[in-house]
Amino acid sequence: MKATIVLVHGGFVDGSGWRGVFDDLTADGYEVRVVQNPTKSLTDDVATTRQVLDEAGGPVVLVGHSYGGAVITEAGNHDNVKALVCVTAFAPDQGESVNSLLGTFPTDGPQPPILPPVDGNLFLDRDKFYESFAGDVTPAEAAFFANAQVPWGLDALGGVITSAAWRIKPSWYLHVTEDRMIPPAAQASMAERIGATVSETPGSHAIYVSQPKVVADIIRAAAATLN
Repeated sequence: MKATIVLVHGGFVDGSGWRGVFDDLTADGYEVRVVQNPTKSLTDDVATTRQVLDEAGGPVVLVGHSYGGAVITEAGNHDNVKALVCVTAFAPDQGESVNSLLGTFPTDGPQPPILPPVDGNLFLDRDKFYESFAGDVTPAEAAFFANAQVPWGLDALGGVITSAAWRIKPSWYLHVTEDRMIPPAAQASMAERIGATVSETPGSHAIYVSQPKVVADIIRAAAATLN
């Protein structure tokens, strides 16, 4: 029985960016579910993800991109989840949040062009979206993502992990060497801390859009260990 794959998006975007990964995996016979989180609070996003996990049955490979890594760190404690895959993702520990991890990141490299919050929500500067988030997709595609941004709530960034699933479940990490949102050094540090099996690739923060096969391949590698 093949594992079900559950995909969790990050901040500023919705689940539609997973389309290439979805198509690659479903063509290979996997059942794939895409979570559509409101990204207003970590608590709500974990609850939404757990609803999908309830319906999916098991075994599940739970995949998170960027902020989605925090969501799967908490939601991954669900009994149906047998493996975690972080795609250039945050991987906080108990008592940590995305905000607290951001405070540990290097300050001598590119910084995400996050605008000041408005009504408790964050956006990226549209004019800098291409270079910071999606430098290896077409400029037209990056412009679409920039203008279709989903508000990322401060309560999502500040949500604290109560139990880190990577402490009890095997994990994989896709380390993206040209990411200008989550510094490669920070990715490497988080991947080492969680004891992940690491794959490395050049590419931008939008690696799941620009190189869906690379992302699908690490998910397949995780799923293969469950057979």
